[in-house]
Amino acid sequence: MENAPVSGAGQPPLVKIEKLRKSFGPLDVLKGISVEVPRGEVLALVGPSGSGKSTLLRCINYLETPQAGHMRVADVSVDCSGPVDAKKIRALRGHLGMVFQHFNLFPHMSVLQNIVLPQRRVLGRSVEEAEHIALDLLQKVGLRDKASASPARCSGGQQQRIAIARALAMNPDVMLFDEPTSALDPEVGLEVLAVMTDLAKSGMTMIVVTHEMRFAERVSDRTIFMADGHIVEEGPSEEVIRNPKSERARQFFSAVNDR
Repeated sequence: MENAPVSGAGQPPLVKIEKLRKSFGPLDVLKGISVEVPRGEVLALVGPSGSGKSTLLRCINYLETPQAGHMRVADVSVDCSGPVDAKKIRALRGHLGMVFQHFNLFPHMSVLQNIVLPQRRVLGRSVEEAEHIALDLLQKVGLRDKASASPARCSGGQQQRIAIARALAMNPDVMLFDEPTSALDPEVGLEVLAVMTDLAKSGMTMIVVTHEMRFAERVSDRTIFMADGHIVEEGPSEEVIRNPKSERARQFFSAVNDR
């Protein structure tokens, strides 16, 4: 079964995914996923482990290579049914920022250098410009005073906020978040969720794989529930989370609420 395209708010989509398929050997992980994300929308992807949520996110950024389907992000279109050259992948990633479960910061560099280096290498910015942007973003995530510190001297929540600042420094059109609080204690995770909430309020387009149902309900415009490589249900976040229509979604949200 292939999912019908998912559209939101009637806006022209910034991200359009059609019939995306991904397998790992004999295991079909994405079974014809179609999604549209309008500019400015916050989309939450929820569902049980193994449902394909993180794989979908990684395919959008071509960290995993799909075997079939088509994707468009901003002005970059990719036919996923055949080889895609490195130049096209770089152009695609130029529109995307990604934040992972783990922070992937360079331990031998300062916080500031971690944010400056990608700007210099990828965007060709001068040291002065890159540092100005990095310091401004550190201020916005509440960590201006950590600029000269090493990542090891920052808490997990602080490191994740630094990783968000690093991604934002690349001027992405879309931010992808893959379970950004799953490796954090709940109290520390709230710091990261607060930064993400501010981002959403600023109009940033976001696709968020999350187990934080309160965040999904309160901050995301739309929620997609995935299971077994399919989109089972989608709609306004409060409606999907509080009144799911499918039995599979009802089972999932009941288990989440009972924890």
